[in-house]
Amino acid sequence: MIKESPHKIQYKNFEVQLIEENVIHFLYYQDAVIDVDEIKEGFRIHEELELGPDILRIIESEKYGTITKAARECVQNESKPAKAEAFVIPHLAQKILFNIYAKLRNRSHPVKGFDTFKEAKKWIDGFKYK
Repeated sequence: MIKESPHKIQYKNFEVQLIEENVIHFLYYQDAVIDVDEIKEGFRIHEELELGPDILRIIESEKYGTITKAARECVQNESKPAKAEAFVIPHLAQKILFNIYAKLRNRSHPVKGFDTFKEAKKWIDGFKYK
């Protein structure tokens, strides 16, 4: 089991933190354009922290952030296993892209989009002891 960490790992376009035992939070900054390099850096963090398939992920994007087509394909083809993923999506255009992603993805773990971090965290908490 991975314990929470008070330390944020910060990069140009995002930061990562273990906010609770087995709950990792990725925050992509406002106006960030997420490309394959950022996605692969997230994968590297997963490996470095030895996160297993029971990890719960909250992926939050600040306003106007976007992900390139190549990065979406990388997530689809190479994503690390998780028990569940909650996405915090503040902008309508991002929500439309997320809904398409959620319908077309080939992973079996649950994913759901939310307007706020608080809502996402509440949903993720429901998977802690399943």
